[in-house]
Amino acid sequence: MGVDRAIGAGFQVDDQTIGAALVCGGHGALPAFAADGVTVSHDGMRDLTLCYAGALLAAQVRRGQRVGVHLPPSADRMALCAAIVWIGAVVVPLGTSLPQARLTMALQGSGTRLVIHEPGQGDLGTVLTALRHLTCAELKALAPVSPDDIAARARRVQPEHPAVVLYGEGAQDTARGVVLSHHAVLAAARGLAARYAIGPGSRVVVPLSLNHAARLVCELAVLISGATLAEEAAFSQPASHVILGDGAALPPNDTGALHQPGMLLVSGDNRRIRGWERALPHSRIYNSYIRAELGGIAICSDPRDPTHTAHTTMGRPLKGVEVMIVDPCTSMDMLLYEIGEIWIRGSTRMLRYHDDLRASRRALDSSGFFKTGDMGYLDSEGRVIVCRDAFAQI
Repeated sequence: MGVDRAIGAGFQVDDQTIGAALVCGGHGALPAFAADGVTVSHDGMRDLTLCYAGALLAAQVRRGQRVGVHLPPSADRMALCAAIVWIGAVVVPLGTSLPQARLTMALQGSGTRLVIHEPGQGDLGTVLTALRHLTCAELKALAPVSPDDIAARARRVQPEHPAVVLYGEGAQDTARGVVLSHHAVLAAARGLAARYAIGPGSRVVVPLSLNHAARLVCELAVLISGATLAEEAAFSQPASHVILGDGAALPPNDTGALHQPGMLLVSGDNRRIRGWERALPHSRIYNSYIRAELGGIAICSDPRDPTHTAHTTMGRPLKGVEVMIVDPCTSMDMLLYEIGEIWIRGSTRMLRYHDDLRASRRALDSSGFFKTGDMGYLDSEGRVIVCRDAFAQI
């Protein structure tokens, strides 16, 4: 019969908030963010985060309040998102390329009352008329709040408190807002950093929109591991890690001018993975399964596995994540290589859908599993095969 579940094993995920994890980073003068020849160190990023945390308190942002972030990629945006969760508020990531209808849905659906934006970046149109809105400069111009007040607020934040309400744009994302806790986001970030050895000296490129399911987790992985987030076009400069997710098109046939990273993490079927391998023959290509409800990337290729497994599987669950294949009619466990619905639970799983109790109850089993709605099976090594790609993979 064999094992009929896959469980990511390894380090123990301790109960910490995101703010506490950033405090313990201690990466000093190592670069944290690089763009257009400008570099911000980890110490500089922490100072900027504390500056924004004090400004948010001065703006009377309460614990649990939803704060929309509609900014272009920058060190300020990275620090602002960290500051929001540091003081116990909740980030609502808003990609600057989102159409106005999608922005309106995210802002109204999440109950956002404050938006931090940059004039001229995307079309917020009439959306802002009903909301309080500030630019980064206006926010930083508010009267400063003492570090003791910031620390006092941070101490009241618990790991199970919401950190993000995500209206993602991945291939599997729905129109519902996904509520992720501090514990879930932190576990996903640590798991990703541990699996792909993201740490001091790593140069990570993540050309994804802020509201993509994987973006915030990747940014946090950089901050807590001592790596550098390079804000640049993929393959334009040397990089150790490039994370493209599930939306990137294959590069053109003439790839001679591309800088080939040490590793590339994508999501797709056999044809897509092989296309990337032909385009980037000197890079290691990994596959992944991305869902906002699972903190972004909960299943991905293991570097210890043979290269060809990236063609045929989505990989193994991250540490603290459990995958079960069940009969969708009876909810009984299936055996290895038997196709059923993929259920996933563990440290990266969402708390719930925002303001949609009925949908949350349908999606979450009483034992804590998220019912993905995707069909698939497990192989004998605990790797996950998703059957929406079965004809291309097998």
